[in-house]
Amino acid sequence: MKNRFIIDNKITNEFVETYTKTTYRIVGEHKHSSIKPCHWLEQRLMTGRDNRNCYKGVFGIKSHRCLQNTPSLPFCNHQCVFCWRDLESGSLGSEFIGEPDDPKLLIDEMLRHHKDIIENHLPLRRYLDNYEIMIDTLYYMLMNNQQEHTINSLSNKIHVSKSKIERAIILLKNQKYVKSIDETFNSFRLEDDINCCIQSRDELEVLINRTLTTPDEIIQAHSEAIMPNHAAISLDGEPLLYPRLSQLVEEFKRRNMTTFIVTNGTLPEKIELLDPLPSQLYITLPASNENVYKKVCRPMIRDGWNKIRNSLELVDSLSSRTLVRLTAIKDLNLNDEFIREYAKIIEKTNPNFFEIKGFTLQAKALLISERLKSYKEVQDYFPEYEYLENFAEKFEEISGFPLIYRNKPSRDFLFAVNWDPNKDPKITNP
Repeated sequence: MKNRFIIDNKITNEFVETYTKTTYRIVGEHKHSSIKPCHWLEQRLMTGRDNRNCYKGVFGIKSHRCLQNTPSLPFCNHQCVFCWRDLESGSLGSEFIGEPDDPKLLIDEMLRHHKDIIENHLPLRRYLDNYEIMIDTLYYMLMNNQQEHTINSLSNKIHVSKSKIERAIILLKNQKYVKSIDETFNSFRLEDDINCCIQSRDELEVLINRTLTTPDEIIQAHSEAIMPNHAAISLDGEPLLYPRLSQLVEEFKRRNMTTFIVTNGTLPEKIELLDPLPSQLYITLPASNENVYKKVCRPMIRDGWNKIRNSLELVDSLSSRTLVRLTAIKDLNLNDEFIREYAKIIEKTNPNFFEIKGFTLQAKALLISERLKSYKEVQDYFPEYEYLENFAEKFEEISGFPLIYRNKPSRDFLFAVNWDPNKDPKITNP
């Protein structure tokens, strides 16, 4: 597989094509970097408000101004069972191969592609149209409130494509304007509070403007999105494998952008050499012990568990903000018997924050059962919000670390460890 994707120590066009068929943009001369707009960027463009922001909003990060990127897309020393990359087509290796692109030129290219995506693939007209379609949809449902409504029926009656109706319905359902009336989520009705109290299209528009969005807010969000002010160096691969990561962080800072780095923690020697450090450093804690670590991460390096522990030992000495993240997989690295083990690790590590986040069941992560060689269904590994909430509350009780933030759509729980729980965790400068 390496012969197909790497020739003469260079990444081939065939590798690039496997990613650009999706929403990735491969950037830079040597093709080892990428950007990709996330789900929450588009959600934020729909309203311009915090009600459609990702879990990073607690740190002051606005999803529509976040540049999700990686300088080492094809390189990682883990093959995690929850990874959404196409590991089955072959990773390009556990070490950085080829010539690393210049950080300044790399960021120039990232920002150019990001601007093109916002202007041409996520255009303003789409979200202004969505605003009108939401109101038209609610009004039609209000006038025909004895009926059950489907995407198809609404598309036919309102004379709008099914994809546009679906986009509007998903947002309206998330914001509790409409509700599903069957387990297939194919039939919808207005929420009772709207049905009983709203009588006209004008009243619906006022309600949307007060509680969801306005055209002015949508326009403002779109204009802001063209100029990101945050770089999430976390998209894919292991960013610390990129040999010029310090210069990349420095260049983002020079552009007045905050930075997050998410690392798997297996390169403590590179953490020690990071200068400058990012605005916040995330270290993934995939397990509470070595046996589970090997099942979850399927490492391609020796002594990976001890390397992670060495990285955790560095945390208390770092000058940047730090966060240890447990990427949670139901009944694999997350069950009640592990709570005390995690509590001991976090107490010893003493990061600013500890986070429990359910793994994302999308793309190639859907192969988790196959990767684990398990007879279980994929859904058996998926930790629902209520399951995670129960675990988080038990962790709070046993560890004594206060649970300061919950985000239901992202299934995310944040604890203050070496942090005053009464202090706002928003990042104020790069």
